[in-house]
Amino acid sequence: MSFIESENRYQIQLLPNTLDDFVDEENPVRVIDAYVDSLTLEKLGFQVYSGSKAGQKPYRRQELLKLYLYCYMNGIRSSRKMETETKRNMELMWLIGKLQPDHGTLSAFMKSNQTAIKKLFKEFTLMLKGFGLIDGQLVAIDGTKLKANCSKKKHFNDSIISKKLEQIDEKIDAYLRDFLTEDNRLKKQEITEKLAVYQERMHELQVMKHELKEIGESQLCVTDPDAKSMKNNGKHEVCFNVQTAVDSKFKLIVDCDTVNDVNDQGQLSNMGHKAKQVFHDQKTTIVADTGYYNYLEIIDVVDENTELLIKPQKGKQDKVASGFDKANFKYDSINDRYICPLGYELPFKWNGKQDGKEYKRYTCEAFDFCGQKGLSSTCLFSDLAVIQQTRW
Repeated sequence: MSFIESENRYQIQLLPNTLDDFVDEENPVRVIDAYVDSLTLEKLGFQVYSGSKAGQKPYRRQELLKLYLYCYMNGIRSSRKMETETKRNMELMWLIGKLQPDHGTLSAFMKSNQTAIKKLFKEFTLMLKGFGLIDGQLVAIDGTKLKANCSKKKHFNDSIISKKLEQIDEKIDAYLRDFLTEDNRLKKQEITEKLAVYQERMHELQVMKHELKEIGESQLCVTDPDAKSMKNNGKHEVCFNVQTAVDSKFKLIVDCDTVNDVNDQGQLSNMGHKAKQVFHDQKTTIVADTGYYNYLEIIDVVDENTELLIKPQKGKQDKVASGFDKANFKYDSINDRYICPLGYELPFKWNGKQDGKEYKRYTCEAFDFCGQKGLSSTCLFSDLAVIQQTRW
């Protein structure tokens, strides 16, 4: 039976191949090459070396940046894996001309140029805008939870620490009882060593508890301090909350951010303003799901050039259906008061401030006898026994 024959690896070629022969004309690696060559890295803030100083010659920043972009585009983040790819990946050999920087060089490059790389991504987004690949007419904001490099055993909160301290305390008491009743000298030595281990662990946990109190945080991850325990796919995992703003035209990312908020309620203005920085004074419609519904965030995002489409949370939907949502409360600017759908007055009571934003509060003193008390779930802020209305 005949087979397709492979080429003899030792056969000398009469017409030698070049690296360029192994990279297709439509290969995306050519885009990376052309884009980086068009940049002035000094203006973006990259550390650029002249190569005139004594010692080993440095690598050109352009070559390291090309390698970095190519590897991240192909899901390779480890500097050691990047080093391996330079020795076996034909596309990468073409891109950086068979250079083989070690993992230490690559790691140092990424660490020392983090700010410049972020600026580069923004410049790339503006280039996409200039080419008409993003237009800002409709921008969708959403978040996803990505698992952090931290096991549950390395995650602590006040409750977990207190529980572990109780367990250690019980074990110490048990070992002390054994120590007092044990006559064997070797056994006593073994118990003494175990007591020292548990006492050291107790001290570590007490330090953690004090640290949580000092920094004002509710939880602490030992191996990944910025991560937090979040609900992800129906279970609690130590994660990061990755936020993205995506343009609808070709589904390209406008901007992104990594935060450790356990939910999305405080991220609408963060991502909304990032999108608006790209499109400036253009008319933009932003869409987000109900997890982003926060009236202070909504106030901060919406302006004459920005329309927001966001689904209210369940309780707010009930108010809309009942006719007792904010849109149906008429404002009397002369007397600085609101009139509810039943005709009752909500006079101004006092100014307040929350999360750095000022607001005015109006309360209804007729709530106890207006007929809506028994249907409190349909009225604004009814869980407070009086209607409390914040003027936007």
